[in-house]
This record gives sequence, C-alpha cells and structure tokens, in this order.
Amino acid sequence: MSDRRDYERLLIRKFAILKLANGATIEGETRDMSMGGIFIECEPNIDLTDGTECSVSLALADGSENITTETYGTICHNSDGGVGLLFLKVNSTYYQFIEEHAE
Repeated sequence: MSDRRDYERLLIRKFAILKLANGATIEGETRDMSMGGIFIECEPNIDLTDGTECSVSLALADGSENITTETYGTICHNSDGGVGLLFLKVNSTYYQFIEEHAE
C-alpha cells in the first residue's frame, strides 16, 4: 500500500477546538499535523460527515509564548479515534509553526 499524502506528518500534540458551521464545537488533541491537514483525537461524533467544512483553533504554545491560530478545512474522515481534516486555507502562523518543527 502506498502513502497518498503530499506532506510529511509531524507527531505533534496540541490542544484543538473543532468548530462546525452549525455552531457546535468539539475539543480534542492533535495526533499529527502537516501543511495539508491534521488529525484530532476526540470523542466519536456520528454527526460529522466527510466534506463538511469547519475551522480548527489550535493552541501552539512553545515555551513562554502563548500562540493560537485558526485554520480552515473539510473533514476527510471520522473514526472512533478522532477526525481527520484536509486544509483549504493555512495562515502564516500555522505555516511558520510547521516549518519550524519540520527541521
């Protein structure tokens, strides 16, 4: 089986809040992150369907800095272990964070 991912996954654990269009929020923790998407470990949610657009707020604190950012994407899979997101838009704060951790 081949790996279809376009970006390297980084095993980074950060607090995340998934925000759905209907106003619902789901809290969890990232399992892995990349430029192209993210996997968030959280309680199972049967209402999440593939293709649903959402945003995710991330606490990217490193050392003494408290950094938060928000990215936008779609749900690409929902399992008992959490939710996988494919990013539609990545901001400069998230981009810089991933670049620094990929080195």
